[in-house]
Amino acid sequence: MSPEPQAIEQLGPRYRDLLRGSFIFLASLVVVRFLLEAAGTAHTLTRYFSSTAAIFLVAIYLAAVAPLRGVTKLVQLIIPAIVLAIWTQGWVILMTMLSGVFRLEWSHFARPEDYGNWAKLGGHLLGHLVETGVFAILVFVLMAIVFFLRRWPVTVGPGALLGGVLVVRFWVDAMGVELWRTAAWSSTVGVLISAFYLGGVGPLLGLTTPRHLFGPAMVLGWLWRIWVFLAVLLTAVVPFYTTHFFDRSEGRIVARLADFFLWGVLVEGLIAGLIVWGIASWIARATRPAQTT
Repeated sequence: MSPEPQAIEQLGPRYRDLLRGSFIFLASLVVVRFLLEAAGTAHTLTRYFSSTAAIFLVAIYLAAVAPLRGVTKLVQLIIPAIVLAIWTQGWVILMTMLSGVFRLEWSHFARPEDYGNWAKLGGHLLGHLVETGVFAILVFVLMAIVFFLRRWPVTVGPGALLGGVLVVRFWVDAMGVELWRTAAWSSTVGVLISAFYLGGVGPLLGLTTPRHLFGPAMVLGWLWRIWVFLAVLLTAVVPFYTTHFFDRSEGRIVARLADFFLWGVLVEGLIAGLIVWGIASWIARATRPAQTT
């Protein structure tokens, strides 16, 4: 029997249980990429072992399971966000130091100008330290979005799925993969799958009527567009990210971002929510057990 919510809150956050597996995964990812490059694997392949993309996926996962580990308040996610960023960047910094000090030319972690130049290497490491703070903020934002979904438990799974799909789509876009390939990570398909999930699982959690399904459906519709907006915003403000989500060359960045938030988030989110509601209501009705007399 699972503990009651009151009992979980009294126990407090179990950060060790929450973070242990993620720590092992992220450290292993960095080390594996380092070893693959040592074995002569091309950087065009090892770049898929990206700790940057992985930390965002881990953040979404951790926020989804955090309530099961005693995390009941948003402020309690601050520590995991900071620690996760420090842990991940710490491993990257270690591999960068090894690559720079020992002049490991096959490693992408250090740049050629870092070899034998302590000032350049120190500047490179300082940049990673600054990135740690940025990552901590971004990780907390992603965690906060998913953690908010605990008010509607049926939306946690599909909401996390949509976030994960957007992270992968953004990252493969940023790596320059052809658009016809990255389109396989379509969040539009993801939100339709979420509608079927809501209609199938919702009744098992007591959401037996269209009225019950309306709130979660609208949450998923707007959440989808919020995930997309974050990808648009990151592309717009970070110069070295180039994705299909936003074209900086067209100018008027602030005005276009405001316009996208109005139409691409608020209006399209409303329409998407209604579509999700319709599909979920249909699935819930179609799968309802026949009543026996």
